[in-house]
Amino acid sequence: MGDRATTIDTQTTATATKPARFYRPELDILRFFAFFAVYVTHSLSHNPADWMRYHFPRIVAELMAAIARSGRFGVTLFFLLSAYLITSLLLREKSATGDVSLGSFYIRRILRIWPLYFFVLALATAWPWTGRLPLSYLAWFLLLAGNWGLIILGSPYSWASILWSISIEEQFYLSWPLAAKRFSRQALLGSSVALIVLANLTRIYLAMRSPQLDLVWVNTFAQLDSFGAGIFCAILLNESVPRFSPAMRSLFGAIGFVLLIGCGHFESEHRAFVIFGYPAGIAGCLLLFLAVYGLAVSFRPLVYLGKISYGLYAYHMLALTLMGQALGGRSGTPLRFLAFWCGGLIITLSLASLSYRWLESPFLRLKEHFAVIKSRPV
Repeated sequence: MGDRATTIDTQTTATATKPARFYRPELDILRFFAFFAVYVTHSLSHNPADWMRYHFPRIVAELMAAIARSGRFGVTLFFLLSAYLITSLLLREKSATGDVSLGSFYIRRILRIWPLYFFVLALATAWPWTGRLPLSYLAWFLLLAGNWGLIILGSPYSWASILWSISIEEQFYLSWPLAAKRFSRQALLGSSVALIVLANLTRIYLAMRSPQLDLVWVNTFAQLDSFGAGIFCAILLNESVPRFSPAMRSLFGAIGFVLLIGCGHFESEHRAFVIFGYPAGIAGCLLLFLAVYGLAVSFRPLVYLGKISYGLYAYHMLALTLMGQALGGRSGTPLRFLAFWCGGLIITLSLASLSYRWLESPFLRLKEHFAVIKSRPV
C-alpha cells in the first residue's frame, strides 16, 4: 500500500543543508506482517466447523477461526503506518524548509500509488476469467472512491475489490497535507484526537442504525481513528526513537496479539464488534508498532517483502482466485487446502516481485526527484 517505512538515517554524511534520509527497515518488516495478516483472513476459514473437519479439537478450531478473522486488522495496521510515516515526512519537511510543498507531495503520491492501482483496475476489468470488475464499480474506483462504491452498490465478485482500502488511503492523502501545511504541531495533535473521536462516534451511530454492519469496515469515517493513532504517534515521538527494554517490547507485542485475536472471536456483523472491537483492534496494532519501532533489525528477506507489500496486497486475491480455479476450490482434503494456501502465497510473491521490478521501480526512481526528505531507497 505505498512506500511507508521511514526514519532519519544516522549516516554522518547528512548535512544541515541537505536533510538526511528518513527510513527504518523494521517498519518494512511490520508492513509485511500487515500484509500477511490480510492474506490469512482471506485464505483461511472463519468458521470453526471447517477446522473441525480436519480433526482439530474444538478449542483449536475456535482459535484458528479467531486468528483468521483477526487478520482483517492488517488493513488497520497499514493505515496506522501510513499516517505515521506520511505525517513524519511532512513534519520533517516543514522543519527543514519552513513549509510543505503540496505539489511535490501529490506528485510523489501519484508516482507511488497510481501505476499499480490503475494497472490492477485495468487487469481486473479486461480479464474475464477471474471475476471481472463491473463497469459500474470501475467508475467509483477510478475516482478513488471505491469504498463508497462498495457501500452503495454492495460488494462485487471481483478480486480487485480489495482496492477499497487504497481508496481510503488516497482520500487521506488528499486532505492531510493541507492540515500539515497550515496547522501547528499542537493543532495537528488535536486533529488526531478529533479523528479518533469522530471515528468512534461514527461507528456507534452505524452500529445502532445501519442494517449492514459488515459495510462499516469500508466506511472512510469509521476508519479515521486508524489514521489518527498514526498521526498521534508521529507528533508525540517528534523524530525520536523510543528506547523500550526487550521485556517491555515483548509485553507490548504479546498484549497486541491477544487484543487482535480476541477481536477475532467476534463477527463483524455484531454491534459489540463495531463499537468495541474496532478500538481494541487499533490498540493492538498500536502496541505492535511500539513493540517493533526502534528495533535494530534489518533481516533482508523480510525487509524486501515489506518493500513490495503494496504489490503483495494488490495481487493476493488474484492469486487465491487462480489457485481456487486450478484446484476446483479451496476446501476438501488437507493436502488440497495446503496446496491452495501455499500456491496462492507463491503466486502472490512472484507477481508482487515482478511488479515491483518492472512496473513500480521506474516510477519510484522518478519519485525521488520530488522528495524533499528522502525516504526508502528503491
